[in-house]
Amino acid sequence: MNAKRKRIWEFPSFMSSKILGLSFDEAGLKRVFKELKLSNGGGSRSSSSSTQFLTALEMQQNLAQVCRTPSQHAKRVEKLLEKKFAPYKKEVGWADPEEICEFIETENGANGFRAVPLSALLWFAARNAARNAARNGNGEEQSNKSNEIATRLSSAVSLKEQQALRFYDELSRRLPGGKKVENVVEELRTALETNEKLQRNFKRLEQKREELISEREAVRAEKSRLVQELAEQRRESEELRRKVAKLGGEAVFEQVERVGAMRTEIQALREEMKRLNKENAELVKIFASEPAPAAAPAAAVNECKVAPNFNLNLKDTRVAYVGGVESLESCYEEVAQSFGCAFCYHCGHCERGRRGIENLVEKIDVVFCPIDINSHNACRLVKEECKLRNKPCFFLRSSGLSALKKALANFATQAQEQWRGAGAGAEAGAEVEAEGAV
Repeated sequence: MNAKRKRIWEFPSFMSSKILGLSFDEAGLKRVFKELKLSNGGGSRSSSSSTQFLTALEMQQNLAQVCRTPSQHAKRVEKLLEKKFAPYKKEVGWADPEEICEFIETENGANGFRAVPLSALLWFAARNAARNAARNGNGEEQSNKSNEIATRLSSAVSLKEQQALRFYDELSRRLPGGKKVENVVEELRTALETNEKLQRNFKRLEQKREELISEREAVRAEKSRLVQELAEQRRESEELRRKVAKLGGEAVFEQVERVGAMRTEIQALREEMKRLNKENAELVKIFASEPAPAAAPAAAVNECKVAPNFNLNLKDTRVAYVGGVESLESCYEEVAQSFGCAFCYHCGHCERGRRGIENLVEKIDVVFCPIDINSHNACRLVKEECKLRNKPCFFLRSSGLSALKKALANFATQAQEQWRGAGAGAEAGAEVEAEGAV
């Protein structure tokens, strides 16, 4: 410890007593007595009350008495006080004792002293008195200066005590319901803490309020913009209604829907045409690779061309038509019935295998198979099944009604010639628009 500072047993007796009284309340004095292992019994009282504990004043007086002489207890108390006042050492630890005295007397001077408790001010003023006196004069002057500071401190503290007592007396008399001043001070401290907390909450709420106001203004601006856009949309909608009314009303929407459906159907038909054209090209290749049928006698051909329809009767002949345009099925049937034929139709799709073609060829007498709108598999299966069952099959270049009608007429002519026994061309097949008989 610095030798230029006074030790606690070198303090004036009133100074150590004041510092201890201001530093420790009753609970604090009990903790100090327990730590120093001092007796807390009432030995100074009569025998009837010797078992009672010491009062706070008695503990303070005993502790001040211990600190008047150098001892281990005095050193321990000194260390406790140093630890207690350590947080204020930066503000007042090396301050001039005269400045501290002036502040205690007038409360004027360094603003840094205002946050320091009175007990800490007295502690550092008493300790620094010897260092300040040693810096300013000889031994006698040092003693006089130290005594002068002690006297000033004693007077200032006495004045503060009187002010505090007057305040205590006034406050205790004005408190309602017999409240204690100590409790009021604690309530005030709690109220101050609560007030500080409320102030912080208030600032946060104010900030939140400003944010909400800003958001509200932004929402109002957005609402105004949306109202304008809505008005514009309504104006455009009304204009569209007038235009639609001029065009014919709701019928326009129905036409638009029909146009959309027709466009979809056209697109599907285009895809179907692409597929059929591809298959047609393959069928043309197959047809080109087949050997040409024997030419029919010119007379027979001419007869076919000029034969009247009423003589070309294929009554009860079972005719099958594989492929072609599905929507023309009823037309194909009418053409066949005009020759007296029983008509069977197959669309040409073979998703379920060859069983459908087999059953069809098994039941009929002759098969007509267009190659422009048909599947490659259907043509191949028809050719194989007819060859297997030795039934006539005609591959037509066109899926039109006229092609079927001419093919039926040609087939009827051949049938009539066979019935009459005229010619050996029973196996020959006439070709109409490049039809080939297999």
